[in-house]
Amino acid sequence: MRLKILFLFVAIQLFSFGIWTNLSHAEPFTAQVNEVTQVHSAPTSPAIVVEQTDAEAPDLLLRFANRNMSEERRFLNAIKKNQILTALQKMPLEHAQSIESITLDYSLQANRGLGGNNQVILRGVDMGTEEMIAVLIHELGHNVDFAYLTPKNQAVKSAFVDGRTQLYKSDASVDFYAISWESAGKRKKAAVNTDFVSGYAMSDPFEDFGETYTFYVLHNKDFKKLAASSDAMYAKYLFMKYQVFDGVEFDTGDGLVEEGKRPWDVTVLNYDYSQLLS
Repeated sequence: MRLKILFLFVAIQLFSFGIWTNLSHAEPFTAQVNEVTQVHSAPTSPAIVVEQTDAEAPDLLLRFANRNMSEERRFLNAIKKNQILTALQKMPLEHAQSIESITLDYSLQANRGLGGNNQVILRGVDMGTEEMIAVLIHELGHNVDFAYLTPKNQAVKSAFVDGRTQLYKSDASVDFYAISWESAGKRKKAAVNTDFVSGYAMSDPFEDFGETYTFYVLHNKDFKKLAASSDAMYAKYLFMKYQVFDGVEFDTGDGLVEEGKRPWDVTVLNYDYSQLLS
């Protein structure tokens, strides 16, 4: 009897060892990405560029780059890329195509977002999904401003200069700037706080465009309500609707904003992310 028990014990141990061996040699789960090259090297780690085309949007090709990303954040990075692609698919294709590369920076010291020159940089930490997408749309707005709306025929100079870049009267964005601005550094004398969607929009005409673009996309019903009591806001709403979005409106916001009050920054306002995705 004891011999049978001993034999059974040995058999169980051998069977368990076999299972453990198979598990110990199993491949760890990794996100399926195609790493093609290294760019934007950072002090703590090199950035990885991932070229990826979403199956549902074959015309949208984005290069993703990472800065300061540790190995344990690789799965989180894959999730964020998917969230970004999902949000961009809800935007007009021509707008999304104004972005060629997106960098996710995992340093706490990084800016929340930067945009322009067909690029977007987003901080990958210390921002929830809603805030990250709002910042993405704000930076997308800058690229739409300087890429999608910029014409090839540039002859007559306007009063607007962005840094060293001269803007021309044939640029559709100049019509938007002229609603509240005399030049890049000078608001119109008649412009008041309620002519802008946020305090940050009053910084310069380019941030006015970026904030207004974001407000139109994420808080459309609220924008309509505010536009009913401000000629400048009404003009900006119409510009976004017809000059930027070709008549398309978004079913976002709740229209419960308080008259006469403006936030400092549209990208930190609460909104229903599912409204954008629906």
